[in-house]
Amino acid sequence: MQSSAATRFKKRLRELRLSRGWTQEKAAEACGIGYKLYQLYELGIKVNPGLSTLEKIADGFGIDLCEMLAKDKVRQKSRRRRE
Repeated sequence: MQSSAATRFKKRLRELRLSRGWTQEKAAEACGIGYKLYQLYELGIKVNPGLSTLEKIADGFGIDLCEMLAKDKVRQKSRRRRE
């Protein structure tokens, strides 16, 4: 069974990708990781990316690492402060 962090991570990847209208292949390219690896993360098959991989993914989507990993409530508060 997946942990809540793993579930949030795979959902967040999909959310970020779809919000940009990207395919999984385009997202992987933008993040500087292999397509198959990206696919495994988004499907929740591979659930423990290393810190350097997390940083690549956040950079690829143009967001801070903490924003990528934050729970929904924290991200919403962060957006409100910026507005």
